[in-house]
Parts: sequence; structure tokens; C-alpha cells
Amino acid sequence: MSDEISEDFKVAEDFDTAWSNFDPLFTLPANSPFHVERTGKPLNRLIRALLRNHRQPPKYYYSGHRGCGKSTELNILAEDENIKDKFFIVKYSVKDVCDVQNLNYVDVLFSVGAQLCIQYPNVDEKLKPELIDDLLNWQRGVIEQIDEKGMGIEASVEGGIKTVFASILGKIKAQESTRTVIRQTIEPRLSELIDKINMIIANIEINEGKKVLVLIDDLDKPNLEQAKQIFYTNQTAITQPLCYIVYTVPIAIFFSQEFLALRESCYCLPNIKLHGKNGRNEKDEAGYGLMKSFVHKRMKPDLIEDDALDFAIKIGGGLFRETARVMQIAIDVAYENERRAVQIEDV
Repeated sequence: MSDEISEDFKVAEDFDTAWSNFDPLFTLPANSPFHVERTGKPLNRLIRALLRNHRQPPKYYYSGHRGCGKSTELNILAEDENIKDKFFIVKYSVKDVCDVQNLNYVDVLFSVGAQLCIQYPNVDEKLKPELIDDLLNWQRGVIEQIDEKGMGIEASVEGGIKTVFASILGKIKAQESTRTVIRQTIEPRLSELIDKINMIIANIEINEGKKVLVLIDDLDKPNLEQAKQIFYTNQTAITQPLCYIVYTVPIAIFFSQEFLALRESCYCLPNIKLHGKNGRNEKDEAGYGLMKSFVHKRMKPDLIEDDALDFAIKIGGGLFRETARVMQIAIDVAYENERRAVQIEDV
């Protein structure tokens, strides 16, 4: 890790820095000093699955409770040396490119094709000229149909395939009326979109001498009914791209009848176990120890009393994000009360 990155992850010696270190919405990059290694390294199971030889590029469904650390683990996966040796990796958050509160399978597939082009360096020079022409002609046809319905796309094909993909993605995310028209335009031509995606994948794999791996984060944010529409009703469509894909999915979908057929492709990141089966009074020392490490990597132990730390961990329920949220609030209360260390009353 570079010295510049290390500077951003210093163990806090005061409440102001500690409060910042416990930002519950901040996703850790790979190799962050704040990261704590889970017992049993559950991510390794997914890594092993990706590194095996497959006759067809697999699709995996990755989940866990919100705040359990999925995004951080995906960052670690993307930086694994064996994964980088085998794959050209395209990683993105669907909430950055689509509206996760109004999402369907067309949006997801289009985002895959768009991100392949957006993230592939010098895409207009490195893809075959005939493929570039094919993609521009397809884009031109889509834009013309959208324009006929009164929804102009503020990018011409002369700007290159990356520019047009980015412009259409922006419309899908920001404007509901345009999003509907784009879906109505692309859906009848979905087989064409999938065909273009697969041609891009094939070209990248030839150029790079690697398989393509797409990691899509935050697909666990849509509600259960939306998730069923994407991953069950339209399962055939979202499994058509000829590359490896890891889809994040809502944990609730793992327990739906419709998802039973996909169980062998599911990977769940567990919460940290804090208590035994006999109730909350039976403490799991290993789990508490791991969560204490989570806290102490971010702030000096003398900034929080032992009983306060135990109580904060208990309230956090074995979720990193919730524990960070509890710590941030407790630190703020302790600061207001002019304490030198967080006490159980603050928690």
C-alpha cells in the first residue's frame, strides 16, 4: 500500500479523527489497514469457484445482510493477484449508473455492455474496426428510435462508443420518462444488445489473453419483487453474456421458492457471530474479539472503556456498518459530554 493511502487510515488518537474513521457509508479499498480478516475467510470460497475451469462462463449470486461488508470484500476480490492474472475485471456499483429504486433487467444488461466499453482503456482504438462500426450502427439505430419518441440523447455517435453508452446510461439513471422510452426501445432488440455485449467480450479476451469478469455491486438494493423480476423472471436474459459475472442480490431472495434452482451458485457473506444458540447471554469470544479488532484498528483502545466497547459491539449485531454507526454516535455523545473516553452511558 502506498504511503498516500496509508495516511488516510491512521488509528485515531482523538474523537474528531475517530468519528471520521467510523463513517458507516465508506467502503474500504483493498489492503486497507482498517480491514479485519474474517474467521475462515469466506471470500476464498468464491475466489476458488472463479479460478476453476468452467465449460461455460458462470454467473454467481453474492449476498449478505446490509452492512456486513460485501462491498469491501468485492474490492478485495478485485485486487486478488490470482484473479487479476486470470481476468480482465470490470467492477462497478449499479447505484452509480442506474436508479436502484426503479431498476429492471434491461437496465442491468445495458449497464454491463456500457461498462465494458467505458472501462476498457482506449476502447475505440483497441476493438476491431468492424466491431466499432457495428456498435456505432446499433447505437445510431437506438438513438434514432429514441429521438422519434421525443427523447433526444445528447451525444452523437461521432463522439465514440464510450460517449454514447455513457450518455444513455446517464438518461437511464436520471430521467424516468426517458428511462421508460429507452427500455421500450431496447427490449424488443434485446438479442441484439446481448450479441453486441458478447462481441465486445470476445474482442477484449482476444486482446488481453484473459477471461472477462464483471463484478456488479449494490444489486442487493432493489426490493424483493424487483429482484425476482431481474434474477428469476428474466434469468435467461441476465445469464446470456459470455463472461464471468458476480451479481450481488438481496439476501431475502435466497429464501424465496423461485431461487431454489440457483442455490448452487449462491455465496453468502455471514454476519459476525456474537452469541451462541442459547441466547444473547452466551458470548462468542472469537466474534467479540474480531469486532474489537475492527474498533481498535480505527481508534486507540484508551478512547473507549471496555464495558462500553462490549455494549457497542452487542448493539451492532455482528454487522460492521451498524457497529460503525453506533460508534460514531457514541463518540459524538462522549465529545459533547467532554469525556476523555467513551463510556457505556454514551453508547
